[in-house]
Amino acid sequence: MTLERRDARVPMPADRPELLPNLVIAGVAKAGTTSLFRYLAQHPDVCPSSVKEARYFTALRYGEPLAPVADYARLFAGCRSETYRMEATPGYFPGGRVVAQAIDELLPGSRVVVSFRDPVQRCWSWYRFVKSTARIPEQMGFPAYLDRCTELHRAGVDHLRAHQPFWGLGGGCYDRWIDDWLEILGERLRIEFFEDLVVRPQVVTEELCAWLGLDTDACAGFAYHVENRTVHYRHRGLQRLALALNRGGETFFSRHPALKRTLRGAYYGVNANPSTERLDAESRERLAAFYAGNNERLATSLAAAGRDRLPAWLLTTGRT
Repeated sequence: MTLERRDARVPMPADRPELLPNLVIAGVAKAGTTSLFRYLAQHPDVCPSSVKEARYFTALRYGEPLAPVADYARLFAGCRSETYRMEATPGYFPGGRVVAQAIDELLPGSRVVVSFRDPVQRCWSWYRFVKSTARIPEQMGFPAYLDRCTELHRAGVDHLRAHQPFWGLGGGCYDRWIDDWLEILGERLRIEFFEDLVVRPQVVTEELCAWLGLDTDACAGFAYHVENRTVHYRHRGLQRLALALNRGGETFFSRHPALKRTLRGAYYGVNANPSTERLDAESRERLAAFYAGNNERLATSLAAAGRDRLPAWLLTTGRT
């Protein structure tokens, strides 16, 4: 659903507005936003926020006021003369018009990137993610998870904070928000697809840099590691501790990515528990049927906006 804006007033920066971002990766969750952020952050003309997910505009999704702009600006205090200051919060996109307008007003002229993923696979990935972070019962299987998502979605409450772990189904209805983003941002909105990013990360990054007017030669030296991979755990308590340490040390680890990869690998050796659970055929068909109409409307909106390079899951929509 498109959320209505409760307060059209956006607090404007009182000083040093140059410290606010002009490049925002706005969504969607489990569609490669972390990888996009890490790749672009390696460009010498891009300054990343000290914390990847600023979540500054997320409050508007829930009818809450924005925090002081100074809080937002502090995340970019380390930026100097870089062309772009960037943050990535995948929860922005489902905010639709209310968030798009706020970004347009507070960050005039900013560029916004949205990455889509086959919603069937995104739902499955979100389920695995919330399970790996101990936010749903460990014994809950995917069919039962879908039942709960469907129940909350039909009641129109799956978008609430309290039900965020069950946003796996509703979060894939991209068509509900795309028109608002396109209308407000126009050519300042860039659409990418997770499937392309996985297969050709350097090409996608180079094309993004070209769109941003940045030197694409620098992309050849980037490290294109897969980021934010979901891994299941053996011990719930140890997993929660590791997640807390990761969140608390995000600024430090963003400056020392090699160290983070080393520590992450060591942790996986201790607490990773390879999952044998797979997306079953019945659930896959159930999701494909659910998203058929949404995908068709999304493809129509993207085509009308001149976005003609579509992935297979959109090109085959309506023929599942």
